[in-house]
Amino acid sequence: MVRKVTENVYVIEHEEAANNVIIIGKKGVILVDTSLFPEKAKSISKFVKEFTMKPISLVLNTHYHPDHTFGNVIFDCPIVAHSLTREKMEQFDQNYFVEIGIDYFKPKLPDVIFDDIFEYEDGLKIKFVHAPGHTPDSSYVYIPEENILITGDTVINTIHPEIVEDSNLNVWIKTLEKLPKAKHVIPGHGEYGDYKLVTDMIDYIEKIKKIIIGELRPADFEADENFSKRLHPEMLEWSLKNLLSKTNF
Repeated sequence: MVRKVTENVYVIEHEEAANNVIIIGKKGVILVDTSLFPEKAKSISKFVKEFTMKPISLVLNTHYHPDHTFGNVIFDCPIVAHSLTREKMEQFDQNYFVEIGIDYFKPKLPDVIFDDIFEYEDGLKIKFVHAPGHTPDSSYVYIPEENILITGDTVINTIHPEIVEDSNLNVWIKTLEKLPKAKHVIPGHGEYGDYKLVTDMIDYIEKIKKIIIGELRPADFEADENFSKRLHPEMLEWSLKNLLSKTNF
């Protein structure tokens, strides 16, 4: 589903799959995240060209996870990401593809690398900022003139977030607390909304921490809509197992 956020920004929501964001610049289109499957990325590219009559001139990868990066292969333009994103993607070998159940192809790595912040302007000023927590390389996109924050998986709506082996809850919360207080917030997965998506995510991660240290039980969340209304509770169970196997969260 394509949803208009402002005149210059649209989000392609894919139910539970990663969102793609279209930012329409003066000369070209900036695409945030490219999806898991190259065929889907081709469809996105075709739609963007027909809808905007402009080429996709830049791609931004918010982090290394394949549902945000594997579609890179179909884009013939600069691809921007944090230096750690490229490092992680360099490790995507044939064994990794077997693990996730996808036929192997050579991933297209980001070719424009930044460490702290990347700024770009094409009619709109775009800030791409390193914001670790969900993963060490996670980054967000902020468009001040549009009052829009594009969070990648730092913020998840509608479904339970994926807390992976390299997630750090303490760092994640600090990142969330520092995010720009934008009017429009586009999460990595789920419907876009307002800044409440950020405060809900802070609440979610803080309570996950309390589960890990024994102050809360999963059963305590049955009446908590920030948990009970999210889809895929099996993801919560999987995330807790990941955290319980770690010594530093």
